[in-house]
Amino acid sequence: MFKPLIAGITAISLTFASAAPAQAQGVSRDDVGKLLFGLAAIAVIGTAIDQNRSRERSATRSTPVHDTPQWRDINRNNSWSDLNRRHQNTQNNRRTLPHACLRTVQTRFGDQRMFGKQCLENNYRHASRLPTRCAVRVYTNDGPRRGFDPLCLREQGFRSDRRR
Repeated sequence: MFKPLIAGITAISLTFASAAPAQAQGVSRDDVGKLLFGLAAIAVIGTAIDQNRSRERSATRSTPVHDTPQWRDINRNNSWSDLNRRHQNTQNNRRTLPHACLRTVQTRFGDQRMFGKQCLENNYRHASRLPTRCAVRVYTNDGPRRGFDPLCLREQGFRSDRRR
């Protein structure tokens, strides 16, 4: 990201350095001050770039997560070869939302999809346990509508009971 910037600054400095006439008396105090100021600025920019790169590298690097089986996940009716395989819990109906509550609401900025709050309270037993970070309020021509963002709920582990 900073390579074109540094290359441009270097090209401009070389252009002006070659266009300036050579001085017979040598380097003055002003020139030494300008040179030191320029070197300090380049050093500061270089350290900022290095810190930015190290931050990006540390953000992308993650520690490996070892998936070890828990005793509650083991299906005792299967053979020993299934001990390391995770078995899905088919009884997890708390995370399944009714598809009938998924609405498309028209706003002046376009269509917005959301699970209606009132519909979920009437048709979903665990509506009070839904994450509050997924709650949204959308303003329509008929007034504000409250509900939950379906993408946020999906990221939190919820799904719709829609059949394909």
